[in-house]
Amino acid sequence: MRHIRCFLAVAKAGSVTHAARQLNSSQPAVSRTLAEIEEIIGSPLFDRTGRGVSLTDAGAKLMRHFDIALTQIEAGAVAAQGDSAKARVAFGVLPNVARTVAVDAVAEFKRTAPDIDVEIHWAAVDELIARLARGELDFILGRLLSLEHLKGVTFEHLYAEDIIFVARPDHPFVALDGPLTVQDFETQQMLVPLAGTIIRREMDKFIVARGVSEFPNQIETVSFEFTRSYLAQHQCVAVLPRGGVRQELAAGTLVDLALRGDELVSSVGLTFFRDRALSAEAERFADHVRAAARQFG
Repeated sequence: MRHIRCFLAVAKAGSVTHAARQLNSSQPAVSRTLAEIEEIIGSPLFDRTGRGVSLTDAGAKLMRHFDIALTQIEAGAVAAQGDSAKARVAFGVLPNVARTVAVDAVAEFKRTAPDIDVEIHWAAVDELIARLARGELDFILGRLLSLEHLKGVTFEHLYAEDIIFVARPDHPFVALDGPLTVQDFETQQMLVPLAGTIIRREMDKFIVARGVSEFPNQIETVSFEFTRSYLAQHQCVAVLPRGGVRQELAAGTLVDLALRGDELVSSVGLTFFRDRALSAEAERFADHVRAAARQFG
């Protein structure tokens, strides 16, 4: 345990000095412990630089396993306390379900289990996956993740959802006769997903296949709240999952501009860490998520 805690502290701090301070230890003692770990593993785990240390490939692999192992040990200690530890459910949520499935599932679950705490985590996909691997989350709710994020996890499909192009009812495109093309949007100010996100990759595949590499005038954001507010005050077109604007579409304050393509459709569901059983509380909550998702299936 001493070796594991020391290794993780240095890896996360990026500095032997800072890690020693966090561990209430001395820099020489931490350095000796690192040398012992590297001798045990048989490979260098850190590259030493003038500004601190960085993980080698071997160190990065070891960190993933150590991080998960330590979290599981701590979780086991909590579980061993029995009734003294309050039951809870923790899940990560992606923006496309934050106003729909997540709300309905949490409300119904709390109605039937008011004594169980629910933690809702909002972060970038990389961070949510890391928390899932460490055992901090029971699952992630949202669109199917990209291939690089699917290692070590399983995905349960709940329903299919498309990415849509939307505008206010007074936008000139709404009154046009005939279908719009991707080229029509090159003259418009566009609100699009941030580069590198799952939904941006899906949008890019769609527009590139139709001859447009990028919109000339665009604002990039992952904030659906900003997107909805900006649309309400300014004339533009936004590209986002249908789940982010279901209420606005139903109320008629936004209009679907009816661009369609297979590249824009993806699964929405639950992402679990492989080979880790859910607690009874988490499984119960997952059932409420499945029930809430049926309205969109």
